Amino acid sequence: MTEEKTYSQMRKKFQEVFFKKISPGLSVYEAERLRQFGYTRAVKIAALIIILVLVFLTKQIDIGLILFICFVAGAVCFGLKKKFENEIKQKIMPYVCKCLGNLSWKNAQCSFEQLLCKSGIIDRYNCVSYDDSFTGNYKDINYEICESWFTNETGSGRHRRIETIFRGVMVKLDMNKSFTGNTVIRPDTSLHRSPSQNLKHTTLEDVVFEKKFDVFTDDEVEARYLITPSFMERLNNMKTAFEAYAISCAFYDKYLLVGLSTSKDLFSIGDLNKPVNDDKQFFTMFEEILSIIKLIDHFKLDQKIGL
Repeated sequence: MTEEKTYSQMRKKFQEVFFKKISPGLSVYEAERLRQFGYTRAVKIAALIIILVLVFLTKQIDIGLILFICFVAGAVCFGLKKKFENEIKQKIMPYVCKCLGNLSWKNAQCSFEQLLCKSGIIDRYNCVSYDDSFTGNYKDINYEICESWFTNETGSGRHRRIETIFRGVMVKLDMNKSFTGNTVIRPDTSLHRSPSQNLKHTTLEDVVFEKKFDVFTDDEVEARYLITPSFMERLNNMKTAFEAYAISCAFYDKYLLVGLSTSKDLFSIGDLNKPVNDDKQFFTMFEEILSIIKLIDHFKLDQKIGL
């Protein structure tokens, strides 16, 4: 069976399940959506009033304070939206996952966070938040998907600074080959700063690839075996295919770890500004999950050959 035929069957199955089992049960959430929409609107109005009062009383515009108030209001609204979204997901995700083969969903901590740290795929951080997590098997390849936001926070109060280390989706894919080294591919930087003192910057022969990525490894021979011309081509194509503004990956402990950086809230449903049974958001979520599963076909991990 061709890959596209498999994807087409998954889409057809989800369409049937959505209209027969998911959509009919969504109407009970409409009243809650309207209530949460009212709460978020009240928060925004309150924030605006506070800002106007402060400007009127102080006769000056404190940009820092205004941004802080907007940040707090935005965080509250986002929290209300995510709470509503998770209520719906608890109900519908079992149906969604069945349409994608052997897949399960949870709203919990990433199970392979330590692996991300040890592999060097992300820099040092001191704060992390998680959203959707998936565990599954496709073409006998075990995989995990974790939507996460890693940050490094310094200072406090008005001097608090938050640096985003990584925001997007981390994917752990089982490799069909064994290797002992640690190889990391990250977006190119002028200084070629290594993520670990044990990993050295390695220059590959592909000029186009070198302009876009830095390669760090503790086993140059193995790195050249893993990063074949076909792998370079697939990695180059991924940025457009998955709408990511940056891509990184690591070969570590028999796993291929892939980081797709995006500021978009992926796998999102429960838009408070739209009727709860608006089907577009559900089909968009389905396609986003499917696009991650496609990584296995994209990298041809089910084939017992070099990448």
